[in-house]
Amino acid sequence: MNDLNRSVTLTLTADDYVAANKLFILKYLTSCWPLISWLGFAALLLGIFFVPSLQMHDAPFAPAVYIGFAVVIALPFFQYFVGAAIFARKAYAAQKVLQHPMTVSWSAEGFRSIAQQGDWNIAWGDYMKWAEDDKVILLYQGPRIFNMLPKRILTTAQVDDIRQVVEANVKRA
Repeated sequence: MNDLNRSVTLTLTADDYVAANKLFILKYLTSCWPLISWLGFAALLLGIFFVPSLQMHDAPFAPAVYIGFAVVIALPFFQYFVGAAIFARKAYAAQKVLQHPMTVSWSAEGFRSIAQQGDWNIAWGDYMKWAEDDKVILLYQGPRIFNMLPKRILTTAQVDDIRQVVEANVKRA
């Protein structure tokens, strides 16, 4: 291990939790099966309602079809840009454990989080994947369970270091 400090103390904010949830939603919506399902549903809707309504311009249900199609297209954008912030802030306010100070550290063996509620040490092999954007690093323990590490509390060298350690041990989402 080098002389880089691989430990930081932080208190997560609602903005951190929003950033983590937005990245989670983005990765989920752009993963293979949800994207194929969403596009398939949109194509089905188009095939069943939209194409016939083009042939019958005076069809009474045509405006409803157009609105329905617009909703299907707009839903993922709503989830990402509006829903993530609303629901993440509500969850953050309700989940008090997120609001306590903690110390996190990483090593070649795994990721550790220490707070007044407990001490969690998770080996890299127990993570299924990881993701990052400009605000946060997510370490997925399961499909919907993740540890988050806001980049705002890390130095550039620490971000580079944890990225190298995680890339060597966990597949990227």
